[in-house]
Amino acid sequence: MKVTMKDIANRLGISINAVSIALNDKVGVSEEMRLEILRTADEMGYINEKRQYLSVLSKTNVCILMQSYYADTGHFYSIVLRSIVEQAKAFGYFSILNYFEDTEFAMPKCILERKVAGVLVVGKISDYNLILLKKTGVPVVLVDFTSLCDPSDCVLTHNKQGGYMMANHVIQKGYKKIGFFGDLDYSFSFEDRFLGYKQALLKSNITDYQGIDSYIERYSFLKGIEKFILANQISDIISILQSKELPEVLICANDSNAFTVISALKDMGVKVPEDIGVVGFDDTPLCEKSIPQITTVQVQKELMGQVAVSNLIDRIHRKDNIPMTQLLSVKVIERDSLKFRD
Repeated sequence: MKVTMKDIANRLGISINAVSIALNDKVGVSEEMRLEILRTADEMGYINEKRQYLSVLSKTNVCILMQSYYADTGHFYSIVLRSIVEQAKAFGYFSILNYFEDTEFAMPKCILERKVAGVLVVGKISDYNLILLKKTGVPVVLVDFTSLCDPSDCVLTHNKQGGYMMANHVIQKGYKKIGFFGDLDYSFSFEDRFLGYKQALLKSNITDYQGIDSYIERYSFLKGIEKFILANQISDIISILQSKELPEVLICANDSNAFTVISALKDMGVKVPEDIGVVGFDDTPLCEKSIPQITTVQVQKELMGQVAVSNLIDRIHRKDNIPMTQLLSVKVIERDSLKFRD
């Protein structure tokens, strides 16, 4: 049997007139009730039967796309996601979260059926899949990622600035053997943080330009790491750390890396910060859970979500505007995992 407005009204315990007002995008019901009616109508299959109401439904939804492995990366993206959902709600939008696999990308049904006004991609997406997504005509904003291939609206942390600031910070504390710990193949952010670290080394004259690559190779750990961080495999991290000479300090690509490195060093009998300094990036709750507490780079996680939603709303209403990249500034947060060196 076909779903009717009466069925929707009965499900929600409201009048048929209220359902009609919401479906026709007219004044007469609260925004909260309008969203509830539209969601219920969609769940019951009414929107698919009555396609004339699709444009009304799409005005109330935004889709959040994120690769599934980011769901296990700790606090950073959970904070960004919460901020996105709260900001979208403040603008009158309901958020639909879809996880995807970049190697086996399937276009979400809500996008194919035009049930969303726009899409926020949180974290990395391949250029190929991004182009597929944009071909649907639905406005897209990238969060904590940018594409060098296809111009897109992006909201990013100024990661290169953060890497530079942290490297400069440890140099000022007297460290001279400074390594980077992070899988550069894992994310665009990690690579930018590394580039900031490298630039700070060059400007400090710790090593000359000709010797920079051998210096980094000597003290840094840059590949085949993140899978062990995500699985919290301390023994594998110990093996990585034991594969070469330890520096005086490790600048880690994020707080999860720093937290795991500190755990591994403890198991190796190496004291932080007495024997080696360790710093992170992102300023997640892991920093204060760690012993010692982790010096890190503070990232504007809540602001990132808020700005992303605001930019998407703007893009929905101004589809022909030139794509813009916004960089959110950072600052160093001093805790206990560094010391002044003599």
